[in-house]
Amino acid sequence: MKVSRKEDFTIKATVQFSCSSALTWKQWWEIYKVSNANQLPTWKNPMYIPEIEMGNSTSLFIPKNTLMWGLYVVRFRMVVNTTIQKSPIIDSTDYIYIEVFRRPLMAIILGPSNFTLKFTDKLVLNGEQSVDLEDDNPQEGLHFRWYCTTNPQNYIQSYINIASSQTCHPGQTDLRWMWATGPVLKLTPELLKGGASYFFRMVVEKNDRTTFADRSVYVLPGPTPTAEIQCLENCGHIVMVSDRFSLFLNCPNCGSNWMDRYTWSLESAAGTDIPFNWNGQTVTGRHGSYLSMKAFAFLMFSENQYWISSRLDTWSAMRVNLRYSFVINHAPVMGQCEINPVKGIAFVTKFVVACYNFKDRNLPLTYKVIVSDLYNLGEISTLEENTLGAILYLGTQPRTPSFYLPVGIMANQFDVKLYVQVYDTLGSFSQVTLHATVQPPTNEQSPSTVIQQLFNDTKGNGSLLLTLLQKQEFLSAGYLIHLVASVLNSLRNDRSLIGEKNSLRKHLVNQTFLLPLTTLSEINQVVTIITELTQKISELTQVAQRLAIVRIRQAAQALQVYQQNDKNFRSEQMEIVSSGIFTVLSKVLMQITPHEVFQDPFYTMEALTDTMLGIKVPGSEATTLSISNLNVRVNKVELKDAHRVYTNEPHCQNCLYPIVTAQNVPDLLPSAPISTMFCEFADDPFPWLTYSGQISDQVIGFRITGTKANGDVVHVRPDVVEMYLSRRSLTSAAFNLTIGPTGEPDEVDESLKKATGGFHFEVDTGLVKELMIHIDTQVTVVFKVLVYAGSQVTPTALVATFLVPHDMPPTASPSGLLDLACSVKEARVVCLSQSLLLLIVNLINSPKCAVTVVLQAPRFVLKPSDRLVRISVFSVHCLDMLGIQSEWGESNCVLGKKTNWHKVHCVCKVKGKPRRQVNSIFNLNTMPMRMSFVTAKVIVVPNLVDLQLEVVKKISQNLVTLFTVLFILLIYIVLAFWALHRDETDQFQRHSVVVLPDNDPYDKKSYLITIFTGSRWGSGTRADVFVQLMGSEGASDVHCLSHPEYKTLLRGSANTFLLTTKSDLGDIHSIRLWHNNEGKAPSWYLSRIKVENLFQRRIWLFMCRKWLSLGTSLDQTFPVTNPEKPLNRIDFFLITSTYELGKSHMLFSIFAGIIAKPVNRLQRLSCCLAVLLSTLLCNIMFFNANRKEEIESKELYQIRLMMIAIQSTLITVPVQLLLSFLFTYSQKKPTDMTLDEVAPQEHHPVVSEEGGFWDEHLVKWYAYETTHKEETRPAEKLPSSGSPEFQEASEQTTSKTNQQLEEKESKAPQTYKKNTNSNNKNAKGKDNQDALSEEATSQKKPKPKTRILLPRWCVYIAWLLFFAICSISSFFIVFYGLTYGYNMSIRWLYTSVFSFFQSIFLVQTTKILLWTSIRTNKAKYCKNLPWTVKYHYMEIKLPGLKKNKAGRHRQHVHIRRLRRSRMYQPLTEDEILIFKRQKRIKRAAFLFLSYLLMHFIFLALLLGLISRLRHADCFHYNQFIRDYFSMNLTTVTKLDHIYTWLSKVPLPLFHNDLNPTYLYDSSSQILGLPLMRQVRATPDAKGCLSDKNPVLNGIKNITHCHPEYGVDPEDTKNYSSFWKDVGKQAVSTNPNGFTYKPHENKWPYHSYGLLHTYGSGGYAFYFFPDQQQFNSTLRLKELQGNHWLDEKTWAMILELTTFNPNVNLFCCVSIIFEVSQLGVVNSSASVHSFLLSDLNWNRSAEIYLYLAIFIFFVVYTVDEAYTIVLERASYVRSVYNLLNLVLKCIFTVLIVFFLWKLLLATEIIPFYLSNPKNFIPFHAIAQVDHVVRILLGFLVFLTILKTLRYSRGFYDVRLAQRAIQIALPGITHVAFVVSLYFFVYMAFGYLVFGQHEWNYSNLIHASQTVFSYCVSAFQNTKFSSNRVLGVLFLASFMLIMICILVNLFRAVILSTYKEMKQPVYEEPSDEAEAMAYLCRKLRMLFLFLTCQPRTKEEPEFVTDMLYGQPEKNSRQYLGLKTRLVNGKKMAYIVV
Repeated sequence: MKVSRKEDFTIKATVQFSCSSALTWKQWWEIYKVSNANQLPTWKNPMYIPEIEMGNSTSLFIPKNTLMWGLYVVRFRMVVNTTIQKSPIIDSTDYIYIEVFRRPLMAIILGPSNFTLKFTDKLVLNGEQSVDLEDDNPQEGLHFRWYCTTNPQNYIQSYINIASSQTCHPGQTDLRWMWATGPVLKLTPELLKGGASYFFRMVVEKNDRTTFADRSVYVLPGPTPTAEIQCLENCGHIVMVSDRFSLFLNCPNCGSNWMDRYTWSLESAAGTDIPFNWNGQTVTGRHGSYLSMKAFAFLMFSENQYWISSRLDTWSAMRVNLRYSFVINHAPVMGQCEINPVKGIAFVTKFVVACYNFKDRNLPLTYKVIVSDLYNLGEISTLEENTLGAILYLGTQPRTPSFYLPVGIMANQFDVKLYVQVYDTLGSFSQVTLHATVQPPTNEQSPSTVIQQLFNDTKGNGSLLLTLLQKQEFLSAGYLIHLVASVLNSLRNDRSLIGEKNSLRKHLVNQTFLLPLTTLSEINQVVTIITELTQKISELTQVAQRLAIVRIRQAAQALQVYQQNDKNFRSEQMEIVSSGIFTVLSKVLMQITPHEVFQDPFYTMEALTDTMLGIKVPGSEATTLSISNLNVRVNKVELKDAHRVYTNEPHCQNCLYPIVTAQNVPDLLPSAPISTMFCEFADDPFPWLTYSGQISDQVIGFRITGTKANGDVVHVRPDVVEMYLSRRSLTSAAFNLTIGPTGEPDEVDESLKKATGGFHFEVDTGLVKELMIHIDTQVTVVFKVLVYAGSQVTPTALVATFLVPHDMPPTASPSGLLDLACSVKEARVVCLSQSLLLLIVNLINSPKCAVTVVLQAPRFVLKPSDRLVRISVFSVHCLDMLGIQSEWGESNCVLGKKTNWHKVHCVCKVKGKPRRQVNSIFNLNTMPMRMSFVTAKVIVVPNLVDLQLEVVKKISQNLVTLFTVLFILLIYIVLAFWALHRDETDQFQRHSVVVLPDNDPYDKKSYLITIFTGSRWGSGTRADVFVQLMGSEGASDVHCLSHPEYKTLLRGSANTFLLTTKSDLGDIHSIRLWHNNEGKAPSWYLSRIKVENLFQRRIWLFMCRKWLSLGTSLDQTFPVTNPEKPLNRIDFFLITSTYELGKSHMLFSIFAGIIAKPVNRLQRLSCCLAVLLSTLLCNIMFFNANRKEEIESKELYQIRLMMIAIQSTLITVPVQLLLSFLFTYSQKKPTDMTLDEVAPQEHHPVVSEEGGFWDEHLVKWYAYETTHKEETRPAEKLPSSGSPEFQEASEQTTSKTNQQLEEKESKAPQTYKKNTNSNNKNAKGKDNQDALSEEATSQKKPKPKTRILLPRWCVYIAWLLFFAICSISSFFIVFYGLTYGYNMSIRWLYTSVFSFFQSIFLVQTTKILLWTSIRTNKAKYCKNLPWTVKYHYMEIKLPGLKKNKAGRHRQHVHIRRLRRSRMYQPLTEDEILIFKRQKRIKRAAFLFLSYLLMHFIFLALLLGLISRLRHADCFHYNQFIRDYFSMNLTTVTKLDHIYTWLSKVPLPLFHNDLNPTYLYDSSSQILGLPLMRQVRATPDAKGCLSDKNPVLNGIKNITHCHPEYGVDPEDTKNYSSFWKDVGKQAVSTNPNGFTYKPHENKWPYHSYGLLHTYGSGGYAFYFFPDQQQFNSTLRLKELQGNHWLDEKTWAMILELTTFNPNVNLFCCVSIIFEVSQLGVVNSSASVHSFLLSDLNWNRSAEIYLYLAIFIFFVVYTVDEAYTIVLERASYVRSVYNLLNLVLKCIFTVLIVFFLWKLLLATEIIPFYLSNPKNFIPFHAIAQVDHVVRILLGFLVFLTILKTLRYSRGFYDVRLAQRAIQIALPGITHVAFVVSLYFFVYMAFGYLVFGQHEWNYSNLIHASQTVFSYCVSAFQNTKFSSNRVLGVLFLASFMLIMICILVNLFRAVILSTYKEMKQPVYEEPSDEAEAMAYLCRKLRMLFLFLTCQPRTKEEPEFVTDMLYGQPEKNSRQYLGLKTRLVNGKKMAYIVV
C-alpha cells in the first residue's frame, strides 16, 4: 500500500471469532519501521507514535505528516483469554506493508517548449513556477542550475554530458550557464549567435531530489552589416615595401560584439591565395579588424598587383567579403657605398661618402646620409634597428661634399655609424651601414683651443652657423650644431673651461629655436641636437635644461601635426624620432630636485605618448619605451575588446588593469580606439611633494583616452582601476624567524607535535590603520598565528587567532567583540584590522603598543632554524594624484586584497574633478594634465625581536657549543691522567741506562752505548740486535742489545746500554752491528750512535744513517765520525727537525716517546687546551660580528670561514707563546747538555786502581764522586730513585743533589782528542801536554750564554693564567652559542676545528721546519746535533750487585756458553736466502692482493663511468630520431628528390605550431637552428679524358666530367642567386644558401658519409623552427628555383641537434646526400645521442665518481712509472707489462678526451644560451663522446682480459697458458696456411661473383662473407649468376677450410695441452705462492675466529688447485712425495 505523507488515510481490520469458553478479549494496532519488503520487524519493539490512536478498535486512522518517508509494517493483533487449560490464551495477528512515498519535484518553464527569437531581442526563461509538492512552502529550498548546448544529444534523460565542448557561448567552460543561478534566465540581445538552435535545461534540486525542464530556442540571423576597408598608413595605390602598411575594416553597424571573426588574406591579381607569414610579418595577425604589416614584409614579392581580401563573419551569422588592391614598389637594388677615409679626427679630417651601383626604375634617386653617434638611447620594442642620428646630407648626388664627423663613441673605440638611405621617387629606400673611427680633436689640440674654434664657428656675425641660417640651409646648420655638441661632450671635465662650456651649450640650445619643425627631417634634426646636448645633462644649466625640454616638447607636438597633415607619414621614422625625445625626457627627469617644482617634462611625456598612440594600430602588441629610469607602455584596443584585453594582460612587474566599458564613454562607438598610456618611474619624479621620503614603491602614471568617429580625443575615466606596484629594497626589512620543535615527550602522537616560533614588536597606532604580517616561506604547512597584547605570552593576553594556509587567505577565529575583517586577503599575509589594533591599545592604555605574535605549525623541523621563515611587518597606504598637484592624496585609491610584502595592490575609483593645479613655470600648456599618478607609502615596523630565548620556552636550546666545551674538557681530563702517569714513567725512563744481561761479571771496563733509531716509517725493530766495539787495543765481546724489562730500539727512540769489556779498548775506531731478522718488523733504520767510556768520560760518535734489512745488509760496520768533518745537510735537517718536533711542538711533544724537562706532558697538554678554547672563542666572536652579512655563493662563504680560521689562529699565537714561556723558564735550569759540557777524565783516582771488576769500580766511583763533592756543596738527601746498593755504599758520605752535580760538571768543557791507552808508557807526558792545551783552550773559549730563569712562583702564575683563559673562554663560548642556530653552530665548530688544526699542523710545524732549514744553511758538525741529555750516572741500577764468587762464576760460564751459541753468530747466506724468500712471498702476496683489489676497483669505476656516460635510453632515442628522419630516405636518388624529401619529412618535423622549436609529436626540442649546407666543386670544367690515353682519344663529344671530392678543389667563394659571382660587392648576411660558411676552427667536427668525410664548412642554409612552415616552404622553393643543387654539388648535409629534457639526452643528427661519380645520390643518416655531465656540487655522487677516477688515474700512472723505473729493460719482456702499458695509455687518452668533452660542453652550452638563433655545433661534442665510448670499450675489454693475470695462481690456468706458448709456432704455421686459403677464396669470390652478388661486390664484402663461412654462418648462398661454380666454391671451402684447417687448429692446441700435463709437480709460480700464503693466512684467521686448533698441513684441494695433481700410474701416484725418515720429514720425487 502506497500513501503520501501529505494525506490522511485509514486502515480497517475485519475480526471474526467464535469461542464459547472465552472470558475476555483484547485487540490493538502496532506499527514497525523496516528497510525493505523482505524484512520482518522485531515484533517486540513497536513504534510509539502519540499522534496515532492504536486502542481497542478495528480501524486505524493515521493523520498526515505523522509518518516520515519510508516503509512500515502495520499489524493488527487480537488476544482472547479462555477457560481451556491447554490453551488459556489465543493470539491472532495480521499485518500489511505501507510505503509513505515522496512526490517528485516539478520543474516548470513558462512558455512553449520550442520558439524562435530575433537576434536583437532579449531572451527570458522563467522557471519560477517550479514547486515541491511535499513542502508546506512549495518554492522554499529549491536550487536552480541552467545548462545550454547546441547539440541535444548531450542531454540523455536526466544525464548531462557537462564536459562537452558544444557550448552556446564562447565564455562557457562547459555546458553550465554560470551567469544564471536563480529560477529566471535573462539573456541580453545579441548574446547568442544568430542562425543557430540552442537547447536550455533548467535543473531543480532540493536535497537528494532532482528534476529538470527543457526548452529549445532558435535565434534568427541578424541584419546585413555595411563595411569597407580603409587605409591607415602607406595608403597610395603603390605600396612602399620599406614602410609599414596598415588597413582597417570599418563596420559601423556590426554592434559591440567581440565575437565577430575577421580573416585577412593575400591574393594575387588572378585571385589565388598566396602563403604569407601573418604572425611574423604583421603586428596584429590576420584575425582582427585592423591589419598592420611590418616594413619590408613584401620584400620577397615581385612588383605586381595584389589584393588584400577581408572576410567578416559576424556573430549575427552574416558574412561580408571585401578586397583592397595595391601594387608593390621595391626599394632600389642594393649597391655599394664607401667612406673615405675610414679614420680621422673631428673638426680636422674631412670625409666623403660615395655610392654606386644603386638601380631603380623610379628615378632620380635621393641619397640621405645619417650620422649616428648617440649612445644610451631609449629602446622602443617595435623598432628592430634605431637609426636616430643627425642628417648629414640629403640630395640626389651619389657623392657627398666633404664633411666633418662627430666624435665617435669612446666605449666602441670611437666608432661612428653612418646610415646611407637611397630613396626612389615613390619613397621606397634601401639602406647601407658604414663605419668610421673619429678621434676627439683634443688629441692634437688643447681643450681651450678647441673651445675657441667652436665659439668661432657658432657665435658672432661671421660664424659658419649664422651663415647657414641666413642661407636657410637648416639641415646643414642643424648638423653643425650637432657636431659642436658632440665635440663638447668629448671634452674632459676641466674647471677652467666650465663657464665657457656652459655658455656654449646654452647658446646651442637657443639656436635650435631658429630651426624649423615642418618636415620629418627637420624634426629629426632638432631632436638629434637636443639629444646630443643632453648626453651630459649635468653640464647644462637649469635654464638650459628648461629650454631643452620646451624645445623637445615642441618637436613632439610637431610630430603630431606631421602625422595629421601628411597622409604619407612614416610611422617607423616617427618612432625613431620619438626615441630621441624619450631619451631627453629621461635625462631631464634625473635632474629634478626637491627644491623646486618642475612639471614641464610631464606635459612633454603626454605629447610624446599622444604621438606614439597616434601612429599605433588597435589590436597590435603594446609598445614599450624603456630606459634605465623610465618605462612607458602604450597600447590601443577597440572599445568592444577593452575589457577582454585588459583583464588578460600578461604578467608584468607593475601592472594596470582598468575596467573600461561602453557605459564609461557613451559617445564612442564599439569599434572606437581606446588608448592607454602607462609609465613607471624608477625614482620619485615629484620630490617636492609630501610623503616623498616615505615612498618605497615605484611611482606609476596612466592615462586612458578614446577617439570619436570625427577624430576628437576624449578622456576616459574608468569606474575602477586596479594596479599592482612592485616593492623596492625588500631584503633590508625582512626578519629571519627562528622556528624550532616544541618539547613534547616522545610518546606523544607524531601528529600532535608542533614547531613554534615567535616575535614581538612595537607599533604606533596613530600612524597605521591596518598592519600586515607576511610569512614568507617555502614550507606548505598550515600555520596557526596567535596574536597577544603586550610582550608576554599568557592566555589572558590572547586577542586573536588566525589559520594561515599556504594557498588561501588566512581565516580568523570568529569573535563577537571586534571586527577582524581586513582589506587584504592574500595567502600567507595576516592582516591586523584597525579594530584589533584599537583593542590592543585599550588593553595596554598607550597609543604605542607592544604586540607579540606566535606561530605554530605541525612539526616540520627537527632542530631550531632561522632559514625557513622570514617575517615582514608593515603597513601600506595607496597614494594618488590626478595631474600634478601640491600633494599626494589618499581619497581615490584604497588598498587591494592582493597586497603582500613583494607587491602592493591598489584599487582606484576615479571620481570628482582634479584638484588645484600648480602653475607651470613656462606656461607651456594651460590645459589641465590628464595623467593620473599612483604610488604607495609603506611603513615598515622596525626592531622585530625573536622570542627564541625570551618567550617561547618550549623551543629547544642549541647546545652544540655547550656539548663541545664539555667534550673538550672531558678529553682533557682523560689525557691529563694519562699525562701524569707518563710523567712518572718518564722519570724512570728519561735517564735510565739499560745494563745488558750478557755483561761478563769478570769484565773490568764499562762503556755506554746510546743508539738513536731513525724516525722513518718502520724504522724500529723487534729483532735481536748484536753489537761489537772495535778499538785500537782490541775488540769487545758480542753483546745482545735487549733486556726483558725494557722495550728498546723503537722508532724515534734513543736507548743507552751499559756494555762491559775485559780491558780498555783504547781509541774506538768502528762498531759492528747485526740482527737475526726475527720478529714481525725486523728491518731497522739506524740513525747514529754515541759510545762513551763511562769512567774516562771519553766519547766517540758514529753517523750511520743506514738500513739493516734483507734488502740492504743485516751486518754493518760503521767507522767513527770525524768531528771536524761537516755533516750532510739533509741528514742534519732530518735529525734536527724530528728532534724539535718531538720537543718543541705543542701537540706532537705530548705523545713523544720520552720528553725532556723542564716542561712535562701535563703542562704541554694544558697549553693545548688553552689555545684550543681561545681559538673557539675568537671564532665565535667573529661569527657574531659577521652574523648579518649576506653571502652570495658557497665559494665566498667557504673563503670567509677560512679567513675567520686564519684570523683566530694568528690571535691565539700570543697565548701559546706566553704559557710556553712561563712553563719553560720558571722551572729549574734545563738539563739538556751539549757535548762541550762533558769533560774527559783520563786518570780517575778510584778507577785507576788495580784489581776489581766493573761493578765494584762503579760502586767505588759513585762513593768517590759523592764524597769529593761534599766539601763544596751543602748536604742534601739523595734522590729516592737511587738504588739501595748505592745508598748502602755511601752511608758515611753526604749526598749531594743532582742540581749541584750538574753545576760542577758543567764547568769542565769537553775537548776532542785522540784516545790513548792508559797502559802506554808515554801516556803521562802526553797527558800533561793535553792538559796544558786544554787549559789554554778553555781560557780562550768564549763565555757561554746565560739562560733566562724566572722565579719558581711563576709556575703558579702560569697555572692561574691557564685556568683563567679556560674559564673565560668556556663561559663566553657557551653564552654566544646559545643564541646561535644549529646550522650556524655547526659552521662555527667546523671553522674552529679548521683553525685549531691549522695552528697545530701548519703554523707550528712550518715554524719549526723553517727555523731548522735556516740553521741548515751553515755548515754543521756532530756537536751541533742533539745527542743526549745529562745522565744520572750514579743512579744506574745493578740487579744483584752483591754476588759471591760461586754465583759470579756461574754467571760467567753461562755467558761464555751463550756467546758460543748460534744465537750470537751472524746469519749465514742460506739463512738469509730463506728469509729473503719468505719476504719475497709476503711481498708478492701483498702486491697480489693490492693489485687484485685495485683491478676490481678500477673495473667498478669504469662500470660506474659507463653508467654515467651511456644512458639506458640511448638506443631507443637513437632509433626514435633515426626513424623520424629516415622516412622515405631510400627514395632519394636524384638531386631534385632532395627538395621533395625536405618538404615532406624535415619541414613538418621542424615546424610545430602547437609547441614551437620542438619536433612534431615529440618532446625533443631543437637546439639552435637546423643547418643545411652544400659542399661543391669549383665552377671550372674538368676534362674527362687524358691526352695520354690513346685508347679513348677517339671518343668524341666528351667535354667534362663530374669533379671528384678530395682530388679537385672545393668551392669557397660567395655567390648571389643562380651561382652568380658577386666579385667584390657587399655580400648579404642573410642565410640564402649562396654564402660560404667556413670550417669551424674553435669547435671542429666532421661529417662521415658513405663515400667521403666532409668538414664543417659549406654553403649554409638555415631553418627557423619558431616560424611557420610555409616560410620555410617558400625559401626552399626559392632555393630550388635558383638551382642551388646542380652538377657541381658533391654533398648536401642537413645537421641539427635535439634535446629531450625527460631523459636529459642530446642527439646530433646528420643527414648526408652524396653524389657519386655515377650521378646517383647516396643518402645516409647518422644519429648519435649523448649525455652531458652536470658538474653540480649538489650532485655529489657524480662528482665523487669523477674525483675517484682522477685519483685512481694518478695512482695508476705513478705505480706504472715506478714499475718502469724499477724493472728498466726487463719491463718490455713481460706480456703483462705491455698489457698494463697499453691499458694505462688508453686510460690516459680517455681522460684527455673526457676532459676535452667537458671543456667543449662548458664552451658550447653558454654559446647556445647567448645565441639561440644560430646553428650550435654540438656535433663536436658528439664526435668526442663517440671516441670516449670507443676508448671506454677498449679499456673495459683490456681490463677484463687483465683478469687472467690474477688467475695464474691456479695450476690449470698456468698449464693452458704454457700450452698456448709452446704451441705458438704450430699455430703460426697453420694460421699462415689458413690465411693463404682465405685470400684465395676471397679473391675468387670477388672476381667471379663480384658483378652480380652483393656479398662479393668489393673486397671488404668478400672478406666478411668468407669469414662468416669460416664460422659456419652460411647466408645468401644462391649464386644466381652461376650456380655450378657456386656449388663447387662452397663444397671446396667446406672440405678445405672447415673440415681440415679449422680442425687442425684445435688439434695443435689440444695435443700440446695433453703433452704439457706433467706427471710430477712443477716449480710453483710467484702467483701460486702468493695465493698459497694468502690462503694460509685466511685459514688461520678462520680457525682463530672459530676457536679451532691450528693445523700445519694445508687441505689437499687447495694444494691441487694451486700446484696441480700428478697423473696416476699403476695405482701409484707419481710426483713429489714426503715421508718420515728417522724422525725427519723428507721429500722425494717418484717418476
